[in-house]
Amino acid sequence: MTIELTDREKSILACALAIGLVMGLWAGLHLLPAEALDVPTEERETATGTTERAAYLPVPRVFFAITVLAPTAAAWYSYTRLRDQPEGATDEDVQEAVADGGTAHD
Repeated sequence: MTIELTDREKSILACALAIGLVMGLWAGLHLLPAEALDVPTEERETATGTTERAAYLPVPRVFFAITVLAPTAAAWYSYTRLRDQPEGATDEDVQEAVADGGTAHD
């Protein structure tokens, strides 16, 4: 048994997976207790005074990259999948045209 997805369904799935990934990353981070993210600071003496700097970043930098790149990639994938489909055609029309040996534009 095979499931054949239409381009529209593939686009919806790509966007849902991207949003789910981003939401899951940040929800998982926020489920941590606040003490786990309590970052020690280092104090440095400078000519203008004392400054505090975090010893490390509590959030991996890849989180920020994924937050931007995953939805952008899903949107691009969806756009490229759906841009060639005529506006008036339904999924059933497209499937019937392709099954008959034609293209979606017939």
